[in-house]
Amino acid sequence: MLCCFQMKHNTLLLLKLLEFMYFLGIAVYVFLGLLTSGATQQCLDIDECVESPDICGNWGTCRNTGCSYMCLCPNGFRNSGDRQTSCVDIDECNTDGVCGKRGICQNLIGSYWCECPAGFTNFGKNQNKCVELNCDQYETQPGQTLPGFDSFLSLLRNNCLVLNNSTLSGPTRPLPTGDVLLTLLVNTTDVLQLDLQSNGHRSSSEVTKLLKTIEISIRLIAPLLTENVTRIETNHTDVEILVRRDKTPPKGPVSLTNENTQLDTTWETVIGDYQNYQGFAFVVLLSYKNLDSLKDTTSRQNLQLMSSALTVSVSNSNTTNLPQLINLTFNHLQSSDVDPTCVYWSDENGPGVWSELGCTSVMSNSNQTVCSCSHLSTFALLKGIHQKKGTGQLSLVMWGGVFVALTCVVLSLITTLWCRFVSRKRRGGNRLKQDVQLHRK
Repeated sequence: MLCCFQMKHNTLLLLKLLEFMYFLGIAVYVFLGLLTSGATQQCLDIDECVESPDICGNWGTCRNTGCSYMCLCPNGFRNSGDRQTSCVDIDECNTDGVCGKRGICQNLIGSYWCECPAGFTNFGKNQNKCVELNCDQYETQPGQTLPGFDSFLSLLRNNCLVLNNSTLSGPTRPLPTGDVLLTLLVNTTDVLQLDLQSNGHRSSSEVTKLLKTIEISIRLIAPLLTENVTRIETNHTDVEILVRRDKTPPKGPVSLTNENTQLDTTWETVIGDYQNYQGFAFVVLLSYKNLDSLKDTTSRQNLQLMSSALTVSVSNSNTTNLPQLINLTFNHLQSSDVDPTCVYWSDENGPGVWSELGCTSVMSNSNQTVCSCSHLSTFALLKGIHQKKGTGQLSLVMWGGVFVALTCVVLSLITTLWCRFVSRKRRGGNRLKQDVQLHRK
């Protein structure tokens, strides 16, 4: 009886164990099935650019990125930070001073343009700031203009009047490009240099007039050039102009080089005050190959140039006291052991003279000299100015020595005469005493 009970109990345990194993097997099967099903399932990407063609607006470009997308906006448009919203137009006219002090900003879809009032211009570049343009400086007067420059200045004045929206009498022809105007300026300068060679030295006032004419011409021509770098070289003139047109002012060093000279400066010096940045900047290096005989007529000695004369011009209109010095490297016309003097052409106190003010020599050898200057003008190397100063100092010392010698001679004569007078007076007094004593005896 006890044995039967034990067997029954064991049978029940075995059945429960089998039941447990059965349900455990089912659970493992279900788990493995779910695991296998999850491993084989793939993520299906939804291409939002196809399902919603206008998702980035009329101006944006949709790019599918795999399970997402992004909107790319062209220049003049923007969207929010997640780059998944429509591209909208940027109103540049909301920016203060975008067209200058007198310009009127007109917003366009994806762009803008600056409308300049009469007397102002942006040189045909609609997104440049409006700047004042004085056309009276190009007006010619009989007998006051250099030979060959009358027609050229008349052409510049016509261009100027059109650019600053002034009214011209009569029909107007298409304006010449900046490249054409620069070629005409170089050719006219060549003719004048040939005339200088043929007729010898011109007066200082004529030299000043030439340099001023070239300066005002370049300031009108440079903004009209289409290329970033423009260079023209002839047998008599070599000019290189570098132009930058950026939304923000350029920074860093800038260098221009020709056959005889090199200019090293910075864009900060070229532009000047960043608040007055016009949307463009230019720097010009113009070398005169046949002005080596150039001198000021006020000099009593023949001061010989040891280098080609060159003009440096920049878009910055305030160049009398630069915040940073510019460096000019001159190649000597002839090898010489004489230390040259760095000079510039100054017309502040007269018709024009070579002056050292603001320029110093920082390095010199027999073939090359480096000058450092605090202003812009027309520069050169001069031989003879130190010798002239030395002669003047020698003359001053000589006359001073003569004066001292004459003074000493006069004092010596006076002293000698005074001593003789005193000696005679003493002798006369002694003789009188002796006579008195003899008379008493």
